[in-house]
Amino acid sequence: MTIQDIQKVSLDILKKVAQICDEQGIKYFLAYGTLLGAIRHKGYIPWDDDVDIMMVRPEYEKFLSYMYEHEEEYRPLEVLNMQTRKNYPHMITRVSDSRYRLKVTNERDYGLGIFIDIYVIDGIGNTEEEAWKTMRKCCKYPSMIFLSTRKYYHFGNTKGWIKRLLKIPAFVFTHIMGKGYFVGKLNKILSTLDYDNSKYVGCAAWDEISAVKVMKKEWIEDLIKVPYEDSEFYIPKHYDEILKVNYGDYMQLPPKEERIMHHLYKAYKVS
Repeated sequence: MTIQDIQKVSLDILKKVAQICDEQGIKYFLAYGTLLGAIRHKGYIPWDDDVDIMMVRPEYEKFLSYMYEHEEEYRPLEVLNMQTRKNYPHMITRVSDSRYRLKVTNERDYGLGIFIDIYVIDGIGNTEEEAWKTMRKCCKYPSMIFLSTRKYYHFGNTKGWIKRLLKIPAFVFTHIMGKGYFVGKLNKILSTLDYDNSKYVGCAAWDEISAVKVMKKEWIEDLIKVPYEDSEFYIPKHYDEILKVNYGDYMQLPPKEERIMHHLYKAYKVS
């Protein structure tokens, strides 16, 4: 399937998830490259190959509970995470369309179709210093979890020879310890976080060492709808602050050589 085919299916999944959230009173908002695309392109970044949304922890739990209870109603959509797939390799949830199948480089098959990512936002502290401390405690574990699930050592998107060399002992270590060890360590920290009583928030279950981001909770509390392709979806009213934290001068296009798909997979229609 072409990137345009993938984008069309992903958009259909987003529309359905947004409909469910609206009907059930669950708040979500566009995130990462999808948020950037909404502002800069009024839709997909032309070379982007997935959709990202975020939910704060209480809304995320409500969404998962609803979807688990009503899973048969939404076939062929499936909720994929460590609770629904034993060999799932991420601490985020994906909503996947089972009529398609992805062949992902260096990853064991867990039934992934074309999907959208759902990232969960946790409270990480009441001061900026406390927030950064929390994120630094968490940020090593998502990388370890991901690496522990790779079938073989592979550079992937790792840039720079020093990082590539350091990845070798890390690969060995994570396979000795196993995914469950790192998941347990991270979940222990996540269980102590309090969204309602925090002034700062972040994606503690996902952000990696090289990409830690800290946000003020007030940035994501007020939502507005904006155009995205042929629909409208929610984004934070303070999107400018969020995009600057993530991308700097976000209206500036990257160099041509960086305008590429960032996932290492091929997609096929199976039914």
